[in-house]
Amino acid sequence: MNDIDILLVEDSPSQALNFRLMLERAGYRVQVATDGIAGWRTASLEPPRLILLDIDLPGLDGFQVLCRLKRDLHTKHIPVVMLTHRDRIDSVQRALELGADDYLFKDDAPFELLNVVSQVLALFSQE
Repeated sequence: MNDIDILLVEDSPSQALNFRLMLERAGYRVQVATDGIAGWRTASLEPPRLILLDIDLPGLDGFQVLCRLKRDLHTKHIPVVMLTHRDRIDSVQRALELGADDYLFKDDAPFELLNVVSQVLALFSQE
């Protein structure tokens, strides 16, 4: 059993706090990483059940982290939901092509985050 349910990789302290509190209130154990390198290392050392990954990150961006996660035998099975402000279809398409399991716009997160997390976790717990 994993100690971390959700690894949240988000460089904005206010958004990280909002997302973490929302998830913890729903009963999830959450760890926050504030840049791409820390997120990738944390996922590699202590694989969570799910990763919420911002695209615009210092160090390694979300696309680079996603590529590393999906190439590694120890982390490629972890579902990844991309978080971003971007509304360009090419970002959505690129994230999905690289192996993201879902995509959530930050503006929609207050309304959709818990639904997306529970749906992705339910889907992957059946496999």
